[in-house]
Amino acid sequence: MGVLAGPRSIHLTTHPSASARSMERTRFIEHAGKRILFLEYTGLGSDLAELLAEIEKTKRIIATEPPGSVLTLSDVRGSKITPGNVRAMKELVAHNEPYVRWSAVVVGLTGVYLAGFRAIQALSRRRNLLSFGDLDDAKAWLVSQP
Repeated sequence: MGVLAGPRSIHLTTHPSASARSMERTRFIEHAGKRILFLEYTGLGSDLAELLAEIEKTKRIIATEPPGSVLTLSDVRGSKITPGNVRAMKELVAHNEPYVRWSAVVVGLTGVYLAGFRAIQALSRRRNLLSFGDLDDAKAWLVSQP
């Protein structure tokens, strides 16, 4: 009898691991009939390599879309703000610019996160990028844009 066979077998369940979750952090969602590219970057930043890997995935996904067509919603609440992370996010924002029609970023609007967002926005010179305190407000604003 094998190790996992017969009446003594063990039923294994799978739980989403951090790596499985990261594979789904960048995905399209739908809200009020509109397609939104959701960048779920919550809690990222402690490991710069993990953040950079997700940024590369996001770049590959958005680059397949027509210029000026994408609504993006980024949730960065609970993410670690470091100079390296801010540079990486600035590069992502600059890369995405040709593809993005409107962007909403959920930052929670607390001191460090708000300052980080403002730095990224100022450095990128993007004017179609606004911050929000929660996902519902951000989604509602995004789908109301022309």
